[in-house]
Amino acid sequence: MKILIPLLFVFLSQSVLANKCIDLMKKEDFYTAVDVCKSMANKGDKDAQFSLGILYYGGQGMMSDQGEAHKWWRKAARQNLPEAQYNLGIMIANGQGGEADLVEAYAWLKIAAENGYKPAIESVDQLGAELSSEEKKQSVERIVELKKQVKR
Repeated sequence: MKILIPLLFVFLSQSVLANKCIDLMKKEDFYTAVDVCKSMANKGDKDAQFSLGILYYGGQGMMSDQGEAHKWWRKAARQNLPEAQYNLGIMIANGQGGEADLVEAYAWLKIAAENGYKPAIESVDQLGAELSSEEKKQSVERIVELKKQVKR
């Protein structure tokens, strides 16, 4: 099953540290953005981690690498960034950057929706209709586990 809702490439400007990274992406200076975003992402900046995921996913300033996009969006998702939680959920549902896992995908999408991220709400409904009652039960357990990992 493929989720038809596209990944969102939202440019965030919540972090002062990530502003330079995002500004470079907006200017389409992707090679410099990769270096700046990587530096900030490695220091734990969630917006830079999200932006680095965008660069890896789209192959901007580097070769496209869905595994790396997945890795950086997971890091940002664990820091409670709803946009990253959403993109990660979509990737996992579609088997991008790893094996498809609808229970895990549903859990991340549900967390993003609970965090008020509107695009995730539609995806939760869409994917939820595909899950069996057993898979929904498993997803509730997975949500509890993931919320323990997410910084609040």
